[in-house]
Amino acid sequence: MENRLQHIFLSINAKQLILWVVLTHVLLFLSSSTLAQATVKNETIDLGIHFGFVSIEDFPTTEAIGTYLTFRATEDFFLQLNYMQAGDVELSAAEQTAIGAYFTGEDRDFTHYDLLIGYNLFQGEVFTEEKTTNLSSLYFVAGIGETEFGGESRFTTTLGLGYQVALNRNTILRLDLRDYLYKTSLIQEDNTTNNIHTSVGFSYLF
Repeated sequence: MENRLQHIFLSINAKQLILWVVLTHVLLFLSSSTLAQATVKNETIDLGIHFGFVSIEDFPTTEAIGTYLTFRATEDFFLQLNYMQAGDVELSAAEQTAIGAYFTGEDRDFTHYDLLIGYNLFQGEVFTEEKTTNLSSLYFVAGIGETEFGGESRFTTTLGLGYQVALNRNTILRLDLRDYLYKTSLIQEDNTTNNIHTSVGFSYLF
C-alpha cells in the first residue's frame, strides 16, 4: 500500500500541477466577491484528503487517493475543486486475452480533476452519546473536468452524491459517490463510459 501511494504522488506531472493551479484560481475568482464581505473567522473554506476506490469501466477496481478544496458560497450552495489519482491500473479483460497491455508506464495511472457546484439537499443534526450535536448534510454535486488515462485526455462530466458530518468545530467527515462520464477509444471506438468513485475523506474547516 505504501509503495502504491508513493507511486501516485511521484507520478503527478507538471501539466497536471499547472491545470490544478488554474482551477484553483477559477475558484478564487468565483468566490472573491463573497470573501470580500466575509469576516476573518467565518469558516467558509475547508481543505481535505480522501481515500477510496475507482471502478474504471472495462478495467479492474483500483485504489485511489485525492484532495479537495471546498468553498461555501451560501448555506445551501458550495463550490469544490477535486484532484484524484489511481496509480498502476491492472490489465483489462481485453488485455488479458490479447498479447498484453495496450499501454504501459504513466499511461496506466488514472488521473481526474474537476470543478463542481454542490447543493445541500437535506441538512440535519447528529446526536452523540456525549449529548453533543454535530451538523450533517446530504448533498448533490455536478460539474466538469478532465480525465487522463491510457494516453488520452478526455473532457469529463461529474455527477455525485455525498454525506458529511462535523466531528467537531473544525473537522468534517465525508462519504462520497461520484460518476465520471467521458468518451474513450481504449477498448471500443468513441465509447461513453461510467467510472464510479467511492471515497471517505476528512477535511479541516478554516
